[in-house]
Amino acid sequence: MQSALMFALLAIGQADPVFDVPALSKPPLEAKVLKTTEKDELVTEELKFFSHNDGEKRIEIFALFTYPKGGRKLPAFVWNQGGLAQASTHWTEFGARRGYAVLSIDFPIGGYRSTGGYPINSGVELPENPKQAPIYHGAVALLRAVSYLESRPEVDPKRIGMAGSSWGGFYTTLQAGLDPRIKAAASMFGAGAMGLGNAWWDGSGPNPQRDAAFRQRWSATLDPALRLPASKAAIGWFTGTNDSFYWLPAVTGTYRLATGPKQLALLPNWNHALDETMDEQVFRWLDVHLKGEEPLLGVSPLVVENREMRFIANGKRPVKNAEVWVSFGEDAWASRYWQPLPAKRDGDGWLARLAPVKANSLVFGSVTDDDGNRSCTPLAAIPGTALAGPMTLPYDGCSMWCDQRGFRKTYHERHSYQLPKLEARGEKTIAKIIGQATIGPIFFSPGVNHRLSVEGKFAGATAELVGIFDGKKVVQELNFLDDRIMSEFRPPEAKSARLDLVIRGAANGSTVVERVRFEPIE
Repeated sequence: MQSALMFALLAIGQADPVFDVPALSKPPLEAKVLKTTEKDELVTEELKFFSHNDGEKRIEIFALFTYPKGGRKLPAFVWNQGGLAQASTHWTEFGARRGYAVLSIDFPIGGYRSTGGYPINSGVELPENPKQAPIYHGAVALLRAVSYLESRPEVDPKRIGMAGSSWGGFYTTLQAGLDPRIKAAASMFGAGAMGLGNAWWDGSGPNPQRDAAFRQRWSATLDPALRLPASKAAIGWFTGTNDSFYWLPAVTGTYRLATGPKQLALLPNWNHALDETMDEQVFRWLDVHLKGEEPLLGVSPLVVENREMRFIANGKRPVKNAEVWVSFGEDAWASRYWQPLPAKRDGDGWLARLAPVKANSLVFGSVTDDDGNRSCTPLAAIPGTALAGPMTLPYDGCSMWCDQRGFRKTYHERHSYQLPKLEARGEKTIAKIIGQATIGPIFFSPGVNHRLSVEGKFAGATAELVGIFDGKKVVQELNFLDDRIMSEFRPPEAKSARLDLVIRGAANGSTVVERVRFEPIE
């Protein structure tokens, strides 16, 4: 009730419960440029500006500002670094090459070039006074960053946006609802509606310190989704379905609350990483709303009736592919497997059908255009059926990173997962195990029996499945049968889950993995 009341008050223009945005935006910036460099027709300035006073503590923010040489009245955005790392020129130069003026700050974190020393990126905390939360001081710094962009002749103040990754996406979502000067925002991974699930509060299972009262107070004060119903900013979320930090229900719950132009792009079976196409889509979203380029496709919510799923795609871009993605079982957000069901034209929409299965299902619709841009619906649920039939549809929970041709490097490299040494053997890419190697993550449907099958050469090697379920470690030793490992495993139901294959190779270096499969058998 409390957060619903806050939504209503903010929507009719009542005072914000935490941030006095007009007052925080007014003090003089006292900005000074510390250093200017030029490279490839791009100008980069190192600068500082005044943020705010915290009691007797004065907060000054260090930033990098890059723009095309000679540019005036350009579209602009603030880039928020992943993990709130210190500002670097990588993304400011990237944006400037696209024709933007780009600002990236050092958040007021200990050891950074900004002052303040707050442990902002160490956890999602909420003291009794929200203005004493480390997150508060980061948000004020970003309000002031937008003020700084407004002050520059290189920037068109009516075309200011924000983008960021992970913690940077968290702040991008927060500021899009908080700061009315932001016209467009693009959030990679980060979201609000944190009470619906996140790694900090729920990564080890139920936490009595994060009870319903705590979550309610959070949702009414600092949650990034709180102010979105009153925001006119165009905002998009770009994330993997299996992100282990900002869980999928929180992302889609945040999307539902936004009332301005919005986009949801979900990359199935990806965690805290995106492929090159979706990386580009993040900035295409800004191009649409800050440069006036052709809009991306929009989609209506998914309508489910008698296991038929229907949604509508709208926009001028042609639909290249339409699917409904389905996943079985409860929770296990970072590890549950998603598989596509083809959707067919049905009047002005797209239609897919789910065969009867015993397990409860979650589904979402998705379309892609000729450039690979994804537009997705929020989640919908389909209860399992008591009719005779399988628990799930068949799938291979290792197919994202190991198929009939062996290991696929790109998926692991984009996630920064460490693979064993890979070698090309004929048409296959095999893994050569030297010492101990962890191969995964393995995807599954929680509460369903699966069969693991590993092909290769294993003389003198040992292997085990290692899982972490709501913070509890589960280990199952594996048996060898000639050149194959075969075993059955039932992943328990858990909110937070991960499953890996761990192999300890033979001392002579002869252990080889050619292919791995993990398939439901019920």
